[in-house]
Amino acid sequence: MIKLVDILNIENANYSKYKIHFATGATNKKEPYNKFLINEFDEWQADQTNKNFSREYVISLIYYDKDIWLFGGIYKVTNQTPQPISHNDGWSGWHYDLTLTDNQKDLIGRIFVYYKKEYRASYPNLELQPTNGIKPADICISSILDKRVTINDFNGFDNVNISYQTLKHIIENNITTWKSALSNVKGIYLIVDTLTGKQYVGSAYGEDCIWQRWSEYAKNGHGGNIELKEILQNNGTDYKNNFKYSILEVCNMNLGNDYIIGRETYWKEVLVTRKFGMNSN
Repeated sequence: MIKLVDILNIENANYSKYKIHFATGATNKKEPYNKFLINEFDEWQADQTNKNFSREYVISLIYYDKDIWLFGGIYKVTNQTPQPISHNDGWSGWHYDLTLTDNQKDLIGRIFVYYKKEYRASYPNLELQPTNGIKPADICISSILDKRVTINDFNGFDNVNISYQTLKHIIENNITTWKSALSNVKGIYLIVDTLTGKQYVGSAYGEDCIWQRWSEYAKNGHGGNIELKEILQNNGTDYKNNFKYSILEVCNMNLGNDYIIGRETYWKEVLVTRKFGMNSN
């Protein structure tokens, strides 16, 4: 098996210059991966809860699936003294100036590694000798893709599970594969509040179908829906970033609108979203 450090041309004598960042989201483990897909990973990584980047370089490995990580690049830490920052939602931490290096830049988003991290630290030193499991320096390559992973690839209706920020990126950039797929089917969709777990079932059957309906959500998070609008009014407009979108069922364009509405009612009953979710009717 080929080691990651060999691909990156990092010699043993230089291990002490590197930290590894196992990038995972606090509530959604795939948050950094989703940020990577919409070209916002650099900004996401630069803001840290603690002073985590105490070395010259950071190797970014982004959570993709259980024990599978995507190579996100090697960054030079250009300010060893980070700046204190705070966000509108009350979060506070430290901002680092990180510069992406040219080291194997063409492999960013193409290399997947397998690593079973059996310790809690998300920012281990490259030369760490863990009590359990293999050391970071021995991480091996799992696979190398022919091309970089990208949001441009629509991977099927069954695999749609995207954040508000991802939806906004797709709509605003008019990504062809997504528009073509979502414009040509009627269907039932699900919006989940990832903080509360509450669900909203909706249907799309107008012109351009799901694409048109989701375009309205991308504008402001509520798409004119009374229930969602009230949630944003009570919690602030940034609360829309907690919404996640998926598709429950796709229907042929030839099916009547009454049938689609009937299927929407069916899913509301199955998921009990009138009683425990965000549907009021």
